[in-house]
Amino acid sequence: MKKLKLIILLSLALVLLASCSTSMGIQYQQPSNINMANYRNVAVASAGKYSGNQRLPMYIRFDISDPTIQLYTIFSTFDYNNVNVRAANEVSTMVSKVFTQSSYYSVMPQSMTDTYLDLYKIGKDPSKMLREDGIDAVIIPKITRFYNDEYIDAQYSTDSSGNKVLKYYIHRSIDIAITITVLDTATDRIVASKEYSAYDYDVEVFDPKFPYIFSVSQSDIISRALSSMISSIVADFVPTTKTTRIDFMSNKPKLEAVKPAYKAAEEGNYSYALNLFLDAWENERHLPSGYNAAVIIACNGDIDEALSLLGEIRMVVSDSNINKLYAKLMDIKKRNEAAAEQYAAKSNDISSQTASPYEFLLN
Repeated sequence: MKKLKLIILLSLALVLLASCSTSMGIQYQQPSNINMANYRNVAVASAGKYSGNQRLPMYIRFDISDPTIQLYTIFSTFDYNNVNVRAANEVSTMVSKVFTQSSYYSVMPQSMTDTYLDLYKIGKDPSKMLREDGIDAVIIPKITRFYNDEYIDAQYSTDSSGNKVLKYYIHRSIDIAITITVLDTATDRIVASKEYSAYDYDVEVFDPKFPYIFSVSQSDIISRALSSMISSIVADFVPTTKTTRIDFMSNKPKLEAVKPAYKAAEEGNYSYALNLFLDAWENERHLPSGYNAAVIIACNGDIDEALSLLGEIRMVVSDSNINKLYAKLMDIKKRNEAAAEQYAAKSNDISSQTASPYEFLLN
């Protein structure tokens, strides 16, 4: 039996070793979903407090009848005076960081932006003044939905002595949506607007005798909900550098001459491996060697040369792996080109619009 187990373990180890393949990482530029090439100098405004209809729980609701609860008057854990202010501050900080922490943008300080926008209330034109300060666009975040809920339920459990123990649990949730709008200061036109939404939930043990002591605060729940939006906002507004890994094709059909190439690649000696793979393709028409040579060339930064080699291979042999690699590199090339265009900022044509959007965006 022990011998059989040993054979099984050795077999599994061999399968795992066989499944491991050398791979290389290729970096590429991921363009943002919204082309901000014309809006590299931006002013990011603070978000105002949520101004829509809002249902806030006034009292904590219980779904169990328990006479002991009548000994306590338990109000909602929400701080009515500050919950909307905290949410607005969290949104302002989060959106500001997305733009200020990216080297793609030059960003006016948020406090200065807010000062400019406040001038709209006294009849001034913020866009004109921002444009004179070199600002291409104003980024205006707005909370468009903000619902809160909480309730308490109870569950019986058995302690070590076999006694039934009643434990209370408080459930709290946040449902929030924000809209980020890009306003062209040259035209006063909205050139982009995107909504993001998130829901976050927390449950923990509740002691009615200490109804306001929690390990997770309301601000923590709001922060968690907003944090889940960050990757989507970055993808929409910030070109980024990404890396994807490409596996080498295994040595099948087997060619003894390229074994040193695989070993060199595993050790990171890609120049030597490339020469061996190219020789094997040119002299032996060894398909895996041609494929692997293209991978090394592409990962070293010359995608056009890699595509040229793959095009040559495709003229000789039809293979799905070659076609997939060709399509993958073509996609990466297109992404690089789109990102390069986004980095090449262009000037905006100035036109006018009679109706100002600030009344809608700031209220």
